[in-house]
Amino acid sequence: MTTLVTIRPPDGSPHTIAIEGTEFVAPDDRVTDEIDTGHLWALPGLADAHAHLTMTSLAGIEGLTEDEMRANIPVTAWAHVERGVLLILDKGGNTDASLVTLDHDADLRPFAEVAGAMIHPAGGYMANYGVEVEPGELVEHIRSVATTRGGWIKIVADWPRRGVGPVNNYPLETLTEAVQIAHDAGARVAVHSMADGASDAVAAGVDSIEHGPFLTEDDIRTLAGRGGAWVPTVGNMRHWVEALGRESSGGRLLQAGLDRMEVNLPLAEEVGLIVLAGSDLAIPHGQIAEEARLLRQYGLSDRAATIATSTAAYDYVGRKDSLTAGSTADVVFFAENPYDDVGTLDRPELIIHRGQVVE
Repeated sequence: MTTLVTIRPPDGSPHTIAIEGTEFVAPDDRVTDEIDTGHLWALPGLADAHAHLTMTSLAGIEGLTEDEMRANIPVTAWAHVERGVLLILDKGGNTDASLVTLDHDADLRPFAEVAGAMIHPAGGYMANYGVEVEPGELVEHIRSVATTRGGWIKIVADWPRRGVGPVNNYPLETLTEAVQIAHDAGARVAVHSMADGASDAVAAGVDSIEHGPFLTEDDIRTLAGRGGAWVPTVGNMRHWVEALGRESSGGRLLQAGLDRMEVNLPLAEEVGLIVLAGSDLAIPHGQIAEEARLLRQYGLSDRAATIATSTAAYDYVGRKDSLTAGSTADVVFFAENPYDDVGTLDRPELIIHRGQVVE
């Protein structure tokens, strides 16, 4: 069966396209059915650029077995699909179990790119989490994992030490060499930074800054100039301010970072930095529209916040023309134009994933 739909993008002209199997195809005399979407607005899907499918919430990070992490993937993956999130970037976890996402039935999960176990030195992240790699071992470790099939490597750039405050985990020269090795192998590098480690990460040439509340203006302009991405995870930062306590040293630091967001997000939009929405477990799986609203609250326009939660991620992973013939038939329709009101993203009218209507 070949089904006809009308694609009406938020800022373009409508066009008709057909769905055959799991792909969009050019309309022809094989069309046997039509779904009336001409009155709706279309996006290729929503996107979560900082998901963790092996975990269900921030409360359940520690103590998960390998089997439990693998068992979580089908549940959390479908939670995204049924809310219209058809692309995720899983930014790693405690082990390489996150890579199992790629083995899960493609009809039952979003399109995914995935990092394996998060990388940090001893004392440089949560204890007994991820893989501990000392600075002198980082380059060779990256060499050994750079060809991992998920496409991403996740490094923790900074972490607080008791009585000292945030400390950068790796020297700039070491980080720069490691990033180059990853790039030579075709992998992208995402870096966690809640303090000043983001500046070294940008200088080292990383692809994506995760959190990054203390990016400088020069960092933002440099990252934008080379097509890098920033995933602010505003919801996650707000969670940790409350969890740590507003008057704690960590709470005060992250609140200062949130205040900085209100300057940096409008600057990012102005200079054309790729901003992507990420839930990072502080927002339930599939509910990335909540992060879109926070990006709007902290300084992006409705249009930019919608783009950050949809087309920017598709473009970033090489699916720029995803609503055209030859592409996977993923599309989400909305009753109102989400470029005018980012809140619309939480109210999809119709979701089509790999050619099938999602009930």
